[in-house]
Amino acid sequence: LKQLPRLGRHPRPCPRNPAHPVSSEMLTTELLQVRRAATIICIRCAPEGQRLAPLTRADVAGPCGAETPADAGRVGGDSAARDELVFGAADSVSFSSGWEMLLGQGEVQNWVRSSPGKAEHMRYPGEWKFAGGVLEPGESPEEAAVRELQEEFMVHLPKERAACKLHLLTVMQTRPVRNVSYIMYNFVAAAEENPWLEQLDSCAVNSALEKRRVEHAAIVGTGAFWDLDKPEREQVSPEVRELSWLDMRSAVLNAYTSMNSTLTPANAFQAEEFARLAIARRDPMFVTMALLLEVESFPTLRSLVQHTASLDPELLLQQARWLEHGMSPEEVAQAWQTWQQGARDASRSFTSAEGLALLRAERSHAAEAAAEAPAAEEGA
Repeated sequence: LKQLPRLGRHPRPCPRNPAHPVSSEMLTTELLQVRRAATIICIRCAPEGQRLAPLTRADVAGPCGAETPADAGRVGGDSAARDELVFGAADSVSFSSGWEMLLGQGEVQNWVRSSPGKAEHMRYPGEWKFAGGVLEPGESPEEAAVRELQEEFMVHLPKERAACKLHLLTVMQTRPVRNVSYIMYNFVAAAEENPWLEQLDSCAVNSALEKRRVEHAAIVGTGAFWDLDKPEREQVSPEVRELSWLDMRSAVLNAYTSMNSTLTPANAFQAEEFARLAIARRDPMFVTMALLLEVESFPTLRSLVQHTASLDPELLLQQARWLEHGMSPEEVAQAWQTWQQGARDASRSFTSAEGLALLRAERSHAAEAAAEAPAAEEGA
């Protein structure tokens, strides 16, 4: 971010993003639709000896410096909640889990919805995201997660289902946007358990993504693209710009700054595309940030596997669900008030940076005790 070119020789006033309180975006105007979706979080251990610099409040500040309480109010409750979740009362945070995440930076322009005279943009344009999407009819959440990974990230998976080892980490229900709320099943796939992930060639995938962009540009250039129907456009339109393994610090930084009150681009590509399409603000990546921190709370793969094995998927769904299909706008508003008062504890394992530190310490001790138990039994 610091390498982005400065514009002009003299400092200019920093334009604030248009106010977009989260609660106003959630006001439904018709009966609510509830859909199911699945996300797959691919992780691997960072190279041995890698040490990440602490993430400081100065690192996440926008072009105009640190955020103020007034700024937080302009971008809704997520801006204040992210600060509590990442920093708490501290001025910096360290990431020591050693996890790296496979993320894809999405394209900015939505070519499927665009027309020759009007360019539409994606939801979460240019953001670094996990692979995921809505369940198709008859699909299980796990099947959807695997399919989305193959389609979005061009990952080739073994045909044998047993060769894809996934762990259900959380189930959550999103706040409604455009009259739709999603029940999200979030799975984790670790490279240590999945040879297909450990052997993934991200450079080859990025070459394939670039080839797709070149071929798409050629079709657009001839004008033939605009005559295609929606399914045909979906087959040729680019959706993911780049695939990369990001360390926890970089991934959290990208998600955190999406909620800054001043536009803070994730990188030069997003900055250029936002300028081209006149996009004034980023979409908030609060859920992605919360999932990243959830993964950070596990010091080892063994601790993650032990935790997920103890979970009851049906209970997770019951705890996460706070909106029902067919609710009226008035019922949604009432449910939102109730959710604000107490559902945080049910939807996340922690609600503050201090809580995350305690949870990580507990899981570290539990993992150490579990590792020592077999040795003690053998000695006896």
